[in-house]
Amino acid sequence: MNTLWTGRRPLLTAAACATLIAWGCGGGKGAGEGAKPSPLVVVDGSSTVLRISEAAQEAFKAVEPTVRVVVDNHGTGGGFGRYLQGEVDIVDASRPAKPDEETKAEAQGIAWTRFIVGHDGITMVAHPSNAFAKSLSVEQLKKIWEPGSAVKNWKDVDASWPDRKIVLYSPDHDSGTFEYFTEAIVGKAGKQRDDVQASSDDNTLVSGVAGDPDGLGYFGYAYFEANKDKLRAIPVAPTGGAAAVAPGPETILAQSYKPLARPLFIYVKKSAARRPEVAAFLKFYLDNIVTLAKEGGYVPPSEAEIAQNAAAFAGLAAGAK
Repeated sequence: MNTLWTGRRPLLTAAACATLIAWGCGGGKGAGEGAKPSPLVVVDGSSTVLRISEAAQEAFKAVEPTVRVVVDNHGTGGGFGRYLQGEVDIVDASRPAKPDEETKAEAQGIAWTRFIVGHDGITMVAHPSNAFAKSLSVEQLKKIWEPGSAVKNWKDVDASWPDRKIVLYSPDHDSGTFEYFTEAIVGKAGKQRDDVQASSDDNTLVSGVAGDPDGLGYFGYAYFEANKDKLRAIPVAPTGGAAAVAPGPETILAQSYKPLARPLFIYVKKSAARRPEVAAFLKFYLDNIVTLAKEGGYVPPSEAEIAQNAAAFAGLAAGAK
């Protein structure tokens, strides 16, 4: 794969220029009377994938400044909701689309194409001063997070742990991370105990746990990696007798960080991809995905996934002609 972007200085190669020309993007009148509005690409969805899309937005701006890319984060569910309302071109998704979301999109004639843009491991975090919870099993996590949980104190999880109240932090109900975690740990997507401090802003969750010696929370690996000086990641054991595994690039890509390793996606509206500005941004995004995923703090797609992305993009380009 040809890398178009290194560090903070993106470069437009001949191949990318050819794509922009073929799709009709570029140029445009300057500001003033008679000037046309800047072409617009709207991206919304997961706060996890947000980091990758914002990196793409920043780099693409230096390549094609005439195109305005807006990236927002209303959670995966919120992104799909806006998509179904016809408000966005690309959905950032930290989980696959649900069957009802697929059905609604099909019924409305607004089909999409899915691309894998990285891999994440939902990370359990505690305050650095918490030296007793060296690991947690899936059974223990379910006991803590399930609806109606009787766990109030750390001692309720393990008799050798302190008799102090656990304070829980999690993404809100629109979050794909929330849905993925609850399905993987609790056994039912979207269901967890009520007495949790929830937020749509992962940085708010980071601040909550970092400022609370008895805090326990979860969010995407990149937010831990960016704040590991003030948080401690807790290794997770898939069963009570298995070895606990810490999240990291190797364990996430190898899927040994079970069951919280997951792929990350963007869903692109096929009709939007016929617009030159969307096609150009998407091609830049995919051509640079290794660098962009790393910039966002995640594990890049595999070579096989990159090839699948290229084939899917070729199909979109062919359909636009």
